[in-house]
Amino acid sequence: MEEQSRSSRLRQKTGLLMPAVDAASRRMWTHSRSDVMYVEWLKTLHGTIRATVPLMLAATEQCVARQGDPVADMLGRYLSKHIREEYGHDQWVAEDHALAGGDPAELPTAVPGPAIASLVGSQYYWLRHVHPVALIGHIAVLEGNPPGPGLAGDLAARTGLPADAFRTIARHAQLDVQHRDDVLRLVDRLPLDAELEDLVGVSALHTMRGLIEVMEAVVTRVEARVPVAVAG
Repeated sequence: MEEQSRSSRLRQKTGLLMPAVDAASRRMWTHSRSDVMYVEWLKTLHGTIRATVPLMLAATEQCVARQGDPVADMLGRYLSKHIREEYGHDQWVAEDHALAGGDPAELPTAVPGPAIASLVGSQYYWLRHVHPVALIGHIAVLEGNPPGPGLAGDLAARTGLPADAFRTIARHAQLDVQHRDDVLRLVDRLPLDAELEDLVGVSALHTMRGLIEVMEAVVTRVEARVPVAVAG
């Protein structure tokens, strides 16, 4: 029997939590006040996505410091390209947030909650104190499930908000397909030993769990402000 690829094993692991991720997502987007939910989600997303480039820069520094490490060398080359592809995405979110009726002044000063701190902060720990390749598990989850091509339009219709307020989702529906394929190819090419492969898997599963907690926190905050029933 042909040995399963490393990327297939990773997707098999993350697939274990995908039903829970999907359930948390449905709870947000089927809420009877999905318009309020979307604005809060954008605020939360901004707190996450503004850490994307700084995280990759921190991982790149660790790769440079690990001279003679073939995994770090290959990872560093991937990150140098991917960093350029991710610049400015936090600004996309900020623009959508404003178009959806959010206060532009609140994003720069908003304090991210514990769920975001755990989601992002764990990566800083692993990349500095274990190995920067941990970040690949995180990226593989965030890039590995692109929004469906019709999601932006569906949410615009559901929420009644302007179509232009969903440009981040629409753009990622296109970009993340290639980004997903790139990171999965990298997972298969990296000369990982069993320990590093386990690290990538732990990072990915933690990211999945973190996304669930982030979405649950969004719903909790909205329902605390707008106590209305959840649709069917």
